[in-house]
Amino acid sequence: MSHVADQNKKKESTMSKLCAMRMITLFLLPAVAVGCATSAKGPSDAEQVGALLGVWKAGILAKDVNKIMSTYSEAFSHDGYEYDAESKAALREYIEGSIDEGNFDDVEVEIESADITIDGSNANIYPIDFSTYQGTVSIELIATQEKGGWRFTDMMIEGL
Repeated sequence: MSHVADQNKKKESTMSKLCAMRMITLFLLPAVAVGCATSAKGPSDAEQVGALLGVWKAGILAKDVNKIMSTYSEAFSHDGYEYDAESKAALREYIEGSIDEGNFDDVEVEIESADITIDGSNANIYPIDFSTYQGTVSIELIATQEKGGWRFTDMMIEGL
């Protein structure tokens, strides 16, 4: 065989390998993309509600009204015997007043034993123990899944 024939054979072999690699890439790339799209799941609803509860607790321990309020929905409302906060703005006033009165001083918030029950786009979180020098109250939070994620839409306080 001549030197030219050897070079032509090597070129054909290289081109065949290159063509095979392109074909494999064409078939594998969509499969990998679909696999990535279906296997990349975010946190579950329970994990998202748990994270929201963690932010809420951190805000209370820091007496940070803005952080606490970031966990509540604009649609928050409550009209009950334990406190009256018919809107998020009224709840803010209630929390600010409670902080000013010392009700958040040396507070302990126990969320570890709270059950998170999810039913569709609603979640109930209960019991949350909120303890100060004045005693302990139990809190139930209601969360709703909104466009921006889970937010608290109601809160019941037992023992006030």
